[in-house]
Amino acid sequence: AVVSTQSTGEKRKALVQAAEEEVGHYVKLLEDAELSQKEVFLIVVQRFIMILTDHIVRSEQESRYTQTLWFRCTRDRLRQTLVKHRREVKRYMVTLQTLLFTPEVEPKILECFSQFKGYIA
Repeated sequence: AVVSTQSTGEKRKALVQAAEEEVGHYVKLLEDAELSQKEVFLIVVQRFIMILTDHIVRSEQESRYTQTLWFRCTRDRLRQTLVKHRREVKRYMVTLQTLLFTPEVEPKILECFSQFKGYIA
């Protein structure tokens, strides 16, 4: 018979250390996933803003009506996206306001974000 030279306390300590390392690994994976999620979400919202802004600018340059069915549907899809992902949006609110929904953004697009802020308040 092989006699273990490790005491029960040492075994426990080794198991706890291994578990802590594994938890640390999973915490790091979670943090990386959350960062990726934030980046993707910001990119999606930025694309909405860019597409809607481009539509407004081109329509105004060509003296066309800006509030077309396409514009209203796309703006409403942005609003729907914000509401559907409100938990994430709340976590990223400061970043959204600082980087994307700035005073330079078209008022018709900012109105969508303002309405969303009122909805979650």
